Amino acid sequence: MRTGHYKRKDGRWEGYVIYTNPDTGEEEKKSFYCRSKYGSESKRKMNQFIEKIEAGDYSDIRKVTVEGWLKKYLDVYCRDREQTTLDGYRNYIYKHIIPELGKVKLAELKPLHIQKFYNSEREKGFKNKTILQEHRIMHRAFKKAVVDGLMARNPCDGVDIPSPEEYEPTIYTEEQFAKLLQKLKGHRMEAIILLAGMCGLRRGELLGLSWGDIDLDAAVLHIRNNVVPTSAGTITKQPKNKTSARDVAIPSVIIPTLKRLRGLGKLYVKLNGKDYNPGSVSRLFKEFLKDNNLPHIRLHDLRHFNGTMMLKHGVTEREASARLGHSNLLMTKKYQHVIQGMDQKSAEKLNGILTAKMTAD
Repeated sequence: MRTGHYKRKDGRWEGYVIYTNPDTGEEEKKSFYCRSKYGSESKRKMNQFIEKIEAGDYSDIRKVTVEGWLKKYLDVYCRDREQTTLDGYRNYIYKHIIPELGKVKLAELKPLHIQKFYNSEREKGFKNKTILQEHRIMHRAFKKAVVDGLMARNPCDGVDIPSPEEYEPTIYTEEQFAKLLQKLKGHRMEAIILLAGMCGLRRGELLGLSWGDIDLDAAVLHIRNNVVPTSAGTITKQPKNKTSARDVAIPSVIIPTLKRLRGLGKLYVKLNGKDYNPGSVSRLFKEFLKDNNLPHIRLHDLRHFNGTMMLKHGVTEREASARLGHSNLLMTKKYQHVIQGMDQKSAEKLNGILTAKMTAD
């Protein structure tokens, strides 16, 4: 923001403010005039205008654009959201929505504009999962715009909600998983990969796990932390929901391996002791599979492997849901390949899966 105040040749005083219009996202100039002896009136009006801009209450409904409103929505209505959520919102808004719809006047935005945007996203190769996230963000933002009197109705209500495609994971067979474990012996990733497949932890939970969270005498691990990436770097936070913070029984067949690997601090960090970015760990796992001529799967697919084995060997859906950390049974029913719920008795059912296939340590 830049300001100025001077006496014009015609005898009037002019105070001006060059600012970025919060409603349009464009730079504008606003001038104030008076004929008082020292220009006090124009200076007063100029200062009042600056206060309104800084308070964020300057709005001209005729000029408000989608870009201006979405930026204000982030600043005002999303301030208390978690950093990871806010990072996601900013990514969709700045990299997807604003480039396509940003210059459209908010009051003139129609369902047709939004539908064309979704079509454009598909033409660029983005999946319905991405478009659904964009839809949800815009719907929430425009709902607030309606409440604030900037829109007559929410244009997202006139567009069909995108239906994300069901992801079909690549799931290892028991033989493939056993071969993976054999290749991993002595590798720094051995512990987290073993727990990913045999206990079905999420990637962030694996990276948040310390050896102090694993009670090998009681054969149980305590999930209390989750490592997530943010715009400010990785952070360790509490699990995503109440059911995610849980205790997971460890199958006795892997206890000897965990005792061999047991150390101090977190299970898997950089050599300098700092946390890995979760995405980096996925890439390292991908490279390991390639280097060892093993079939490609995502790190998260080991969680699916665990869930599938649970179902195959008789673990109930309710037991599976608890171990998986699902918030409700519907999630477990929908994603049966992700099920990992079982108590200590259920954990022992895993013993028969790998006992005959794992080379004794």
